[in-house]
Amino acid sequence: MRFLCYISFAVVLIVSCYSGTEQTDSDNDSTSVVVRLIDDARSVLDADDADSAFSLLLKAEPYLSGCGSNEVRYDYHDMMARLYERKNLFSMQERVLQKKLADAAGTDGLPKQATTYYELGVSRFAQADIPGAVASLNDALSHSPIDSVSFMAQCYVMLGQVYLQTDNTDSLQWALNQALTADSTISAQPVYRLAEVYSLYGQGEKQAAADKINGYLPSSPLYARIELLNLLATIHEEQGNLNRSLSDLRQIIACNDSAAQIEASENTAKIHRLRHEEQMKSAQLEQDRLRAESRARTMTLIGLLAVALAAGVLLSVWLARRAVRARQSELEALSLAEDAQAREAEVRSMNQELQQRYYSHLYAILLPILNAKRTKTGFIDLNEKSWRLIEENTDMVLPNFTSMLRKNHPSLADDDVRFCCLVVMQVPNPVIASVYGIAPSSVSVRKQRMKKKLDEAIANETLEHYLSKYSL
Repeated sequence: MRFLCYISFAVVLIVSCYSGTEQTDSDNDSTSVVVRLIDDARSVLDADDADSAFSLLLKAEPYLSGCGSNEVRYDYHDMMARLYERKNLFSMQERVLQKKLADAAGTDGLPKQATTYYELGVSRFAQADIPGAVASLNDALSHSPIDSVSFMAQCYVMLGQVYLQTDNTDSLQWALNQALTADSTISAQPVYRLAEVYSLYGQGEKQAAADKINGYLPSSPLYARIELLNLLATIHEEQGNLNRSLSDLRQIIACNDSAAQIEASENTAKIHRLRHEEQMKSAQLEQDRLRAESRARTMTLIGLLAVALAAGVLLSVWLARRAVRARQSELEALSLAEDAQAREAEVRSMNQELQQRYYSHLYAILLPILNAKRTKTGFIDLNEKSWRLIEENTDMVLPNFTSMLRKNHPSLADDDVRFCCLVVMQVPNPVIASVYGIAPSSVSVRKQRMKKKLDEAIANETLEHYLSKYSL
C-alpha cells in the first residue's frame, strides 16, 4: 500500500512540475481555445493587422466543430466575414455569412439575424447580385425588431443604393422615403445624401441635385466629398459649364491628395507598428529561450526527484517487509489477547451463574427472618438482632458487601445500608414495603433517593444493578 502511495506521489509531482512549464490551462476545451483565438484576432485586427487576425482564426477552425456555443461560433464567423470584406473576397464572405446566419438563429434571435441578413445583402450587392441583395435586405427588415428604427432606416438606404444601380428611380425614391419615415435623423448620414442627390439626378432634376451637393459638401467626410464632386462635375459638364466642371475636378484632385496624405500617414503609422511588433517578437524569442532554459532546469530537477523517489520506493519496500513481520507478531499477540478475553468472559459468565444461584437462595434464607415477627397491623417487625442477622447473611452470600458499601459511601446511615441489603438480595417491593410500613409504590421512590445518595452518575442504571457490582 505504501509503495502505491509513493508511485502516486511521483506521478502527481511530475505532472504538476511539467504543467507549470507548459501553460496548457484550458486548451483541451475546444470552446475556450476558440474564444481565446477570437480575442487575439480581434486585438490584432483593431491594430489593422488583418493577415495576423486571419491566421489566428484559421488556427481556431479545427476546434470549431467541438465548440458547443452558438454565441462563440457566431463571433468566429462574424470575424471571418469582416476579414473577407477587407480583402474584397465577397463570395467567400457570403459563405461565411450563411454560417453566421445559422448561428444567429441559436442565440438572441431577431437582432443578430437581422444584422447578418443586412451584411449578406451588402456582400451580394458587391458581387452585383442585385436580386439576392434586395432579397437579403428585405429579410433584414422583416427580422428587425420594431424599435430598431435606425437599423431599418439603414436597410432602406442600402436598398436605395441597390436600386440606384438599376436606374430604378421610383424604387430609389420609395426607399429613401421609407428611410426618412423610419428615422428622420438618417438624412444627416453621408450615404443617404449620396443616394438623395443621385435620385434627383436620375429624375432629371440636375440643378436641384447640384444645389443639394453644394449644401452637403462642407460637412461631408472625405470619401463622400469626392463622390459628390464627381457627380457635381458631371452635372456642370452636362449643363455646358466647363469652368465649373474644371473647378470641381481640381477639388477632386485636392481631395485625392488629402486622401493620399492620410493614407501615407496611416502607412507610416503601420511601419512604426510593424517595427514595434518586430521588437516584441525579439523579446518573445528571448522569453522563449529563457523558458526553454527554465524547462531544462525543471526536467533536471524532475530527474533528481525521480532518483530520490526510486530510493524512497526501495526504502518503502524494506519498511513494508519489516511492517509485515511486525504485523504478524501483532496478530499473534492479538490472538493471544482474544483467547484471554474469551477465557475471562467464560469466567465472568460462570460468576454470573453462581451469583444468580446466590440470589435464588438468598430470599429463602431471609424469609424465616422476615416472617419471624409481625405487628398488629400486619407489617414485618424487625429488631436490631434481626437486622444484624440480615447483614451477616448478606455478607455470607455476597462477601464484604456491607463493609465495602460503607467504605465507598461513608455518608450512608445504618438504615440505608440495611435497605441496600434488602435490595441486593432481590427482596420484592411488597415485602420491603411491609418491613418499613409503607406503600409498595413508596419503595420505588426510596430506591430513587438511594441512587442519588450513592452516585449522581447512575441516573440511567437501576439500583439493583449498581449494588450487584459489590458482589463481584
